Amino acid sequence: MPLLVGEVFVDLTITSPGIENKLRLGGVAHAARGFWALGQAFRAAVVIPSYLENQTRDYFAKLGCVELLVLGIVTGAPNITLIFDATEVADQEYDTPLRDEKAVQLSDISAALKKAEEALIFPGAFSLADVCEMLPATARLHIDVAYDVETPETLADVNRSIETVLISTSSPLFASIKDQTVNGVAAAFAGCKPKYVILKQNRGGTELLDCSNASHHTEALPAQLGTTINSVGVGDVFAAAFLTALPDGATTAGWRATYAAAAYSQTTYPDTFKKYVERDQRLSLDEMTSLWGTFLPWSARPSLQIYLAAPDFAKADRRAIDKALQALAYHNFAPRRPVVENGELPPNSNAATLRIIYEKDYELLKKCALVFAVPTDRDPGTLVEIGLAIEANIPVVTFDPSGKNNNTMVIAGSSFYSSDLDACLNATFRLLSQKK
Repeated sequence: MPLLVGEVFVDLTITSPGIENKLRLGGVAHAARGFWALGQAFRAAVVIPSYLENQTRDYFAKLGCVELLVLGIVTGAPNITLIFDATEVADQEYDTPLRDEKAVQLSDISAALKKAEEALIFPGAFSLADVCEMLPATARLHIDVAYDVETPETLADVNRSIETVLISTSSPLFASIKDQTVNGVAAAFAGCKPKYVILKQNRGGTELLDCSNASHHTEALPAQLGTTINSVGVGDVFAAAFLTALPDGATTAGWRATYAAAAYSQTTYPDTFKKYVERDQRLSLDEMTSLWGTFLPWSARPSLQIYLAAPDFAKADRRAIDKALQALAYHNFAPRRPVVENGELPPNSNAATLRIIYEKDYELLKKCALVFAVPTDRDPGTLVEIGLAIEANIPVVTFDPSGKNNNTMVIAGSSFYSSDLDACLNATFRLLSQKK
């Protein structure tokens, strides 16, 4: 039976005006829901503010937690996470009130942990080394280092064998690693000698590196993209599902985890999530691999050139354009911006100057793997660029936030058309993954 270790938070998702804010238990509660949906009983050792203890005990018991131990008490802060972009189109903009005043007082519960065999640990505002010291030397540790681990050496300092290291491309720690491939991550964490290294890469899928033998096999695990309702805790569910299915082999566990994670992103209703997971559990490994999905590694994205077709001018209405640029940059794409690269022409430029810039823009467009169009209002230049791309058989994703370009030629000619940036991002991943 796995032991779940980490902090319990209250997640408060700030929604658009007129839509009720979403409030639910977060932190390790996400992984707990993953265990529950998979029918996996578990124990938990949690760090928690006192006011949440009774509610957490009741809720975890309903999720199949057979024993909940209080590992530590949070003081000075309410352990609330404010979330401003639950769909992770770009940075989710987490904020934790009073984080600088927060303190954690750990309790020695080592006697109660003597029988722990598998521990899934989510580091937090507590000493990871002290917590690991409480676990028996024989316990297999699976640590998700997405947050609250400053350097890879932190795990080496634990001075324990680590079974699995999980990390996400959205992690500050990942951003500090020079070689941002799964092999580069494995090299960074070589000091703790992990058996498995898992690099979760958001909409582009996951890579699972098996370091247990000389071949160092890497399994590509494609994302199962759908409408993102809430991406918070998706990686935690992946970790719980991987550990649950690990007795069937790492490859099977990785595939099961991708499906469970996708299901969690598509609803915030636990019963619906469980139904999705139970449906997906009926798939065999062969069926999952044959269905495939979307796989586009983080390190491969900058080389797939995206042409930004938009009125990318300094004095234009830039709200939708900047939102799209921020989203593409967050997901490690490096869009080519013709207005920036080739110049913004002053009004009443002569025909020769216009021709020079046109040819430069057109040549740039033809070099790109995809056109991402943002025709704010009814910009004629953007519409022409969409047409040129269609004629050149270059896929076009049209993000039309105003809905003013919903005509036959744009909708039918684009590879994908929507006023929803989340949907346009998914389409970008799908189309570019086909080119790898």
